[in-house]
Amino acid sequence: MEIYLTNAEEHFDPVIRLFKEYVGQHRPAGCLLGVTYLASAEQWIEISAVAHTD
Repeated sequence: MEIYLTNAEEHFDPVIRLFKEYVGQHRPAGCLLGVTYLASAEQWIEISAVAHTD
């Protein structure tokens, strides 16, 4: 899972708190990246994930 954030200093804590609430103890491998901009000027977060099922 990759999480891309603009203004990472402002958004880091709330995003991590919500991430932990959502995934619980099953923490996927991933990274959080601070970026200058995303596709839309209003967009401040983008999440990319791949799910595998058996």
